[in-house]
Amino acid sequence: MDATTRRVSAAAVEALPRAGADRVARHRADGSWDDRTLADGIEAAAGRRPDTVALIDGDGRLAWAGLAAAVAQGLASLRGHGVGPGDGVVLVSGNTRHGVIAYHALLRLGTTVAVLDRRCGPADVQVALDALPGRPRVIVAADEAGRLGDVLAGAETLPLELFGGEPGPAAPPTWDEPDRDRTAVILFSSGTTGRPKGVAHSLNTLTAGASNMARITSADESTVAFLISPLTSITGLMQVHLAADQHATLALEDRFEPAGTLQRMAAAGATLLGGAPVIAERLLRAAAGPDGAGSDGAGSGSAETRGGVTLRTLALGGAMLPRPLLELATDSFGIEIARVYGSSEAPNFSGSLATDDRERRLSDDGALMPGGEVRIGSAEHPTEGLLRGPSMFLGYLDPADDQSAFEDGWYRTGDQIEAHQGRLTVVGRLKELVNRNGLKVSLTEIDAALAALPGVVEYASFGMPDPETGERLAVAVLADEGVTITLDDVIRYLLAGGLAKRKLPEQLVRWDGPLPRTASGKVVRSRLVMEAPAKDGDLAPRLRQT
Repeated sequence: MDATTRRVSAAAVEALPRAGADRVARHRADGSWDDRTLADGIEAAAGRRPDTVALIDGDGRLAWAGLAAAVAQGLASLRGHGVGPGDGVVLVSGNTRHGVIAYHALLRLGTTVAVLDRRCGPADVQVALDALPGRPRVIVAADEAGRLGDVLAGAETLPLELFGGEPGPAAPPTWDEPDRDRTAVILFSSGTTGRPKGVAHSLNTLTAGASNMARITSADESTVAFLISPLTSITGLMQVHLAADQHATLALEDRFEPAGTLQRMAAAGATLLGGAPVIAERLLRAAAGPDGAGSDGAGSGSAETRGGVTLRTLALGGAMLPRPLLELATDSFGIEIARVYGSSEAPNFSGSLATDDRERRLSDDGALMPGGEVRIGSAEHPTEGLLRGPSMFLGYLDPADDQSAFEDGWYRTGDQIEAHQGRLTVVGRLKELVNRNGLKVSLTEIDAALAALPGVVEYASFGMPDPETGERLAVAVLADEGVTITLDDVIRYLLAGGLAKRKLPEQLVRWDGPLPRTASGKVVRSRLVMEAPAKDGDLAPRLRQT
């Protein structure tokens, strides 16, 4: 990269969000942000316990020494391709070692990394490219690059396969420790604006969130964290950082299906699972078998006597825990439930304490983590929770998004929250999202993507309860006279517009009159949910009666 390009990149990076001086001083004073370095993670673990397993995926196991060497090799490969500090890189990855190695190498190089799941659509990639400084590269697996097509035509791409963990140099190369207060990582949140919002995190905010998770789950170097949520989600990144910071083992599951996943969890000796309750419930139901318990119903003992389940802790967030899940986990399998509350913007902000009994873990969303603060009531709603603390993000990439997201320096959660003696209870949401298997889909984003759908007078997306996924995405349509709209029509239209497959609806409901609306004209989605069962429509294959 020539000097002119480097200056352009540096200037663009300076335009990204960064922690203000007041915030830096506050969190350094309370000890939430400190002088740790990236080398205190993987490289320190490689020095202390080189032969201990650090990473497990479908390709096998990688010890700490091997992981450190692979990250060093990845760093060298990036430099060899002209990637340097301040550059923007889009990382497209599933739950594989390649993504973990590439991510750690990019952090050490001082790039700004926008992370996307391998199931992203072309429109997601374009949003990420537009968000990054300079001329961003894209790191993507060869088969996904072919699928994403024209959106990659104007960007330099590097194969994700470069970061496979083959033998690398004996000693890691040196690097200049990145500025821990600048934007290092960008995630894209399914907010309520009809488009993804770029969520900017620094190394300090991510480290604080991972430290909170360790505190909530009592994670240490003996922990084997089993990652089912996407690596590139905030849940995934928290576990990537937790494993590196705590010198714990990270096991990656790239394709979830209960029976096979249970076998792989047992083979890995997984002790910690974090994510959406619906995933945990499906796993535990499969482990319990038809008699509703492990092989002998015991809640302690070896994995064989616990239905093959080695888990000791479930860290669950995103929905209040159903009591049957809690009882199944604790009574049949001896698993401790750790309640977690947070978001892409404020990860692991509150959670269960080691001293909490089971009823406490069921009844609220845990205690505020160190340095975290909550204020109840915003200018828009008297019970909206506002947060600030060390794990809170730096801001959105678009300053216009910050205007509605912050109030006097406090982040507006969009959640109705009650606070009592330092503990939080989320009693409802103000934002409109569908939570499907822990993956959140913005209803307003889907509504925006449906604009100009041929043959339709009115349309609206909404969430329907689903016993397998928690919720499923549905679309209500009122068609023009004489026109019949099918689910296949809607899916083809959305895919043509670049929507990711993971955001596609699974149900179409054909309305026979105007959609229910408020006096101000807003669609009443709760009425759609109540009235949909009595309407004609189409279902995705998994939902059809056989």
